[in-house]
Amino acid sequence: MSGADAVAKGEETDIFQPGETFHGHVIERLLGRGGLGTVWLVRHQMLDTLFALKVLDPDVAEQKPEYVKRFVREAKLATRIRHPNLVAVHDAGYDAAKGVYFLVMDYVDGDTLRKPIAFGGGMPEKEAVRIILQVADVLAAAQRFGMVHRDLKPENIMLTDDGTVKLLDLGIAKVAGGIDSLRTTTRTVFGTPAYISPEQALDSSTVDSRADVYSLGIILFEMLCGRRPYRADSPTDIVEQLLDGSPIPDVRLFNSSVSPKVSAVISLMCAKQAKDRLASPRAVLETFARLGYSVPSVAGAEFAAERDRTDEGPSMEKLMSELATKKGSPSLTMETQDKEMREFVSRLKRKKRCSLIMACIAAVLVLAGVMAVVMLLCR
Repeated sequence: MSGADAVAKGEETDIFQPGETFHGHVIERLLGRGGLGTVWLVRHQMLDTLFALKVLDPDVAEQKPEYVKRFVREAKLATRIRHPNLVAVHDAGYDAAKGVYFLVMDYVDGDTLRKPIAFGGGMPEKEAVRIILQVADVLAAAQRFGMVHRDLKPENIMLTDDGTVKLLDLGIAKVAGGIDSLRTTTRTVFGTPAYISPEQALDSSTVDSRADVYSLGIILFEMLCGRRPYRADSPTDIVEQLLDGSPIPDVRLFNSSVSPKVSAVISLMCAKQAKDRLASPRAVLETFARLGYSVPSVAGAEFAAERDRTDEGPSMEKLMSELATKKGSPSLTMETQDKEMREFVSRLKRKKRCSLIMACIAAVLVLAGVMAVVMLLCR
């Protein structure tokens, strides 16, 4: 969706050609091409305003009905929240002539967060926290509607030329209290291994906003260090480290300029057990506020941020006591719908079930032996 992602002029496509009209918009040029479809820069014929047109590839829609659900879900959820840091969806539908599902969205002229991380290494602490707080503010708004994003990563965070943050992709977001339409007959795992929480690695359908808090913490770690906390060569290696129970390393091991208090907050955001983590995006905002950080004021938010007093951040004494000490580093981005990943998680669950069954059998055998001895003694 950014100018930086524009495809070279003259590249052929079988869906649109520059200059043709589509649902009241004139196609300007192709912005990007992905595995699921394409994104085009379009101009509204009457308003003379630029938008981004996101189109699901017809072959993907035909062969993968679950991606149609994901595509439609993104449109529905994005229209429920109006927030200056969320890319707004203005129109959506299915065009029978082209055979495509489409979304008309805000056009964001900028780059994803991945670019400054890749080329700039560790960011200054104030800049990194400023970005994270804008994302947390969107997530706090989403939480009012019971939404959990489930796929937070640098590629889903856009930075505009004026420094405004825009959150993308609500396609696999979950609405609490309702049936997860992306859930299959078996437990599902959505997200990107390097950024998902331990509980999400086992079952995405049951996670709450604390999973997003974990992902935010990993992104903040990466912004400050220019690398992620885990060293791994495959998705399964990352999940093994997620589930081993050890804390993430102290961010100051890789960037000594990070303040101890911010390092402590990251450790709390990325606690392996959800119960030990900051309870919500609102709690993240409040905790950083206690350190003197506040959300940059951006006009236009159309939601009432209701403070939940049970989510207030911990004391500074607790923050300072939660520093982690383990080392690590990764370089991976791929979705956990990947077959290898699903099989690994399934094997892990089977192993746990087998261990439980064996423990039960052993307990029954011990009990049977004790009863046999008692019966012999009673004769």
